[in-house]
Amino acid sequence: MNIFGKNRSNDQKELARNVCRKITHEMRAIDRQVNQIKREEAKVRKAIKVAAEKNEKEACKILAKEIVNSRKAVAKMYQTKAHLNSVCLFVKNQAASVNMIQSVEKSANVMKSLQYLVNLPESAASMRNLSKEMMKAGIIEEIMEEAIDNATQSETDDDDIQAEIEKIVNEVTLDPLKNAPSAASHELESLTTSTAEEEEIEEDLDAMRARLEALKS
Repeated sequence: MNIFGKNRSNDQKELARNVCRKITHEMRAIDRQVNQIKREEAKVRKAIKVAAEKNEKEACKILAKEIVNSRKAVAKMYQTKAHLNSVCLFVKNQAASVNMIQSVEKSANVMKSLQYLVNLPESAASMRNLSKEMMKAGIIEEIMEEAIDNATQSETDDDDIQAEIEKIVNEVTLDPLKNAPSAASHELESLTTSTAEEEEIEEDLDAMRARLEALKS
């Protein structure tokens, strides 16, 4: 009876459960961040409508850019979640395999996912720890820390950003800026009230930016 082989198999299955528990924790944290960002986006959309009603085009564009940035952050989070899920499914499947070590080492996909996660600032620390556990158990070979593919770190062109900003402004306001009251009508409003409202909007915008940055970091 191969006692050592049986113990090794049990150890691998326990390791797989531990790895997947930690990955599930990371995925739930991502879901919470995404939900928070979406709630912040809803507030920014309301602020865009208010600015559009006042014919404040620049304010609309600034706010819309915040939405562009938040949506990029959400897209990146979903990509990270997909890689995490890939690693978890792979570990679960291999835990039931007789030749676990040999088959894992041949998997290019899971190594690619781990490589991505280890190099991603948002998940680097936790994934390095997980990778070390998996390497000690012989589940994976050593992961070399390399730069992320250019595709994952390239910045969006300015023209594309501007196009997205215009798209969001139109999406939120249904282009009310074209039908907004003229500047002359705004002069009839109280200067004190207008200034106070502008300061309040600016404070809200600063607070939203701070929250979005905190969620993305």
